[in-house]
Amino acid sequence: MDPKIIMMSLARVIFGLLSLTGGILMFYLNDVAQSVRINAILGSIGPFVFLGVSTIGLVGLSSQLDPRKMTMLVAGVTLVLIGSR
Repeated sequence: MDPKIIMMSLARVIFGLLSLTGGILMFYLNDVAQSVRINAILGSIGPFVFLGVSTIGLVGLSSQLDPRKMTMLVAGVTLVLIGSR
């Protein structure tokens, strides 16, 4: 199996477990203020996970795509990040 796929999958699984833990912690604490803090932390980490996984994927695709398509993909990822602010 390709190491890039393993890294991408592990990053998503780890972030998923972190999100699940955050949800359980929100439920356990039963406090709106604490839940908002936990949600803010998870929300601020999400774009970095997206950027990291996308970067790994784009590096893996760099040898298979022509430069124009690669530029379009990088622009798309950038626009998603800008739009999620």
